[in-house]
Amino acid sequence: MVTFSEENYLKAIYHLSKHGSVSVSTNAIAEKMHTKASSVTDMVKKLAEKELVDYVKYQGVSLTEKGRLTATLVIRKHRLWEV
Repeated sequence: MVTFSEENYLKAIYHLSKHGSVSVSTNAIAEKMHTKASSVTDMVKKLAEKELVDYVKYQGVSLTEKGRLTATLVIRKHRLWEV
């Protein structure tokens, strides 16, 4: 089960990675989410435990296949709500 906050982080990582397997810095995520980098690091570690992201300290975050699928489902759900 993914929380609302985790969904938002996955969505932000997905958009920042431009739909690829490019690593995204925690600072870039913090800027997009309007939060502190330390908060992002804590959340990224939680997402890594759930195997939704691959996190390498000082190198960034990338979505796993499971994370990419979850992010696309979240984006789809949000778009349906908008309609």
